[in-house]
Amino acid sequence: MATETSKHTANPPVAIEGPHGRVRLKWHKLRTRLAEAPFKPSNLALGWQLGASLEVDILVTADGRFAVLHDPTLGPSTTGRGRVPRMPMASMRELFHRDASGGPDPDAPVLSLAELVAPLRKLPRAPSANLQLDLKLLQGHALPDSAIADTAAAVAGLEDAIVVGSYHLDEARRLVAAIPGARLGYDPMLAVSRQPGLRCPERLLRHIERRSSGMSLVYLRFDAIVAAENQGFPLVARLLALGIETDAWTVNPGTDISDAILRTLVEAKVRQLTTDAPSEIFRLIRSL
Repeated sequence: MATETSKHTANPPVAIEGPHGRVRLKWHKLRTRLAEAPFKPSNLALGWQLGASLEVDILVTADGRFAVLHDPTLGPSTTGRGRVPRMPMASMRELFHRDASGGPDPDAPVLSLAELVAPLRKLPRAPSANLQLDLKLLQGHALPDSAIADTAAAVAGLEDAIVVGSYHLDEARRLVAAIPGARLGYDPMLAVSRQPGLRCPERLLRHIERRSSGMSLVYLRFDAIVAAENQGFPLVARLLALGIETDAWTVNPGTDISDAILRTLVEAKVRQLTTDAPSEIFRLIRSL
């Protein structure tokens, strides 16, 4: 059902050919293996040159900058302690992200967004490479203008490779507006958790459609896609008809991901799979 998009090498794969075309394998938190620490600059550089879809999470610090972090507290995922929104970026120097075993990885320092992406300007970019900034905001917190300016400066010259995605669509729009050429993505799953009626795929489609202006991508939890397909409602295909591609998250090897689920996702016309294990997911899909 699926064929390789390029010769198999030691490099992590960036995509696989499915029954309806190319399916990108997005490196979640820049990971290429489940066990490794997130947000490694070496993986960003590698994926940039290979043409990968890459993802980092960004959080606003006390001094209005963006740190590349997933959680609002530094521990236990890093070697630090404290709440990120109460700490200036400079206080996080010499901290490291931890791998799956809990060990600090010296190749995965805690960095600002500007520090992480700066080396990309000196590297060749494969045409398909893109970087998703997954905007994290605390409940009730608006995005400060200083953080928007910080991002615009950080990605200057790289704008056409940037995707801004978030649960918080209005704030993501503000960020995209400051990055000419960047694309907009929306994750409605927080809205689904707060409005149980949106579990109906037809209602979810209408929810997205009302907000779809300028939207390029929608991020849906993989089981929501499978549920819609099992109900006979082609949610992904309907979004594609609106010009919106679907990213299914987070698709990792394990008991939650079966051959049937993978087959459903690629046959539903999902254009991107978010994964921490691109090589393993590549092999599983190729074996279908």
